[in-house]
Amino acid sequence: MHTVQLKIDNSIYDNVMFLLKNLQLQGLEIKEEKNDIKDIKDNFIIDFSTYKIDSFKDIKDPVKWQKDIRNEWQ
Repeated sequence: MHTVQLKIDNSIYDNVMFLLKNLQLQGLEIKEEKNDIKDIKDNFIIDFSTYKIDSFKDIKDPVKWQKDIRNEWQ
């Protein structure tokens, strides 16, 4: 018995699984392991909607505030 592991991009996953499942060969066992998005370091996504950030809530006019900061650099 041999084991083959495939790292498949999401865009072709359905096609590859369709092909493998329709081979109907004796001795072929398909085990699907779907990775949770937190386990995939290449596609790590941060959902900022889960955070409450109050750092800039007291700024009334953000454009003026930025201009004032930039004026300090001159």
